[in-house]
Parts: sequence; structure tokens; C-alpha cells
Amino acid sequence: MSENDVIANQKRILKNQKEIIANQTRIKSNQEGIKKNQATILKNQGSLNTILKNQKQILALLKK
Repeated sequence: MSENDVIANQKRILKNQKEIIANQTRIKSNQEGIKKNQATILKNQGSLNTILKNQKQILALLKK
């Protein structure tokens, strides 16, 4: 393997490492977004449970 080949390979490795770092940054950002979405989902589930409870109370009152 010539010196030029070695240099070319090192450049490719460096480029790949930079892409890996960029991907890791995107993954971290996506994970943070997922956490926020999960928190919102849990909050919404709580709200839906409250709505369902209220609807049951309304239905019970209407049946009286």
C-alpha cells in the first residue's frame, strides 16, 4: 500500500468519524424529542382519563 493510499484511507476514516459524530448529535436530539413526546402522551392520557370520568358522571346524572 502506497503512502498516497494510506493518506486517502485516513481522509476517508476522518470523514466517516465526522459523519458518526453528526449522527450521534442527531440521535441525541431525537432522543430528547422522544422524551418530550412521551411526557406529553402521559399528560394527555391523564387528561383523557379525567374526561372519561367526567363523561361517566354526566351519564349517571342524565340517567337519574
